[in-house]
Amino acid sequence: MNAAHRVVLGVAIAMGGYACSAQEASNRLQLPQNAPVKIDLAMARDNAVGKAPSDFHPGTASAGAGFAAPAPPVAPRTADSKFFLLNGIQLGVAVFDVEMTQRCIASHHCRETNPVMPTSQAGQLSVNFALVACNSGISYWLKKHESRLWWLPPSAGAAIHSVGVATGFEHQ
Repeated sequence: MNAAHRVVLGVAIAMGGYACSAQEASNRLQLPQNAPVKIDLAMARDNAVGKAPSDFHPGTASAGAGFAAPAPPVAPRTADSKFFLLNGIQLGVAVFDVEMTQRCIASHHCRETNPVMPTSQAGQLSVNFALVACNSGISYWLKKHESRLWWLPPSAGAAIHSVGVATGFEHQ
């Protein structure tokens, strides 16, 4: 709320707008249309600057009326462009590794050396998607807790799959 909003709100409260609606206003004492309205300029100035009013009296109804609570600190975004870039690279290299492995197996130049990895394309993709999701989750958790090593899991996954891609190119 800026200074103009505070002044308008103060005038509205002083005129009784806070206590009643427009329909009930006719039943209350009304000011004449051309009646002068007294505005405390010192209080308006203090509100505009964000200071306590000069006639501040603790315990009164107007104590602290011109103050807005300080904004809470804004936490940095966890899933930002760097996060998506690194995890996207890891996912892309993982899919490329599976495709290169399947091409190499189909041409009978190599075989899958990981004993727990299935030999089918769907099986390899599902295992790799699970590993990428696990690495992304760990990376997200680390970044959310403001660890400076949040980039390590996706980078390690991309590096490991890069070795698989390089092996696939080697055995073409």
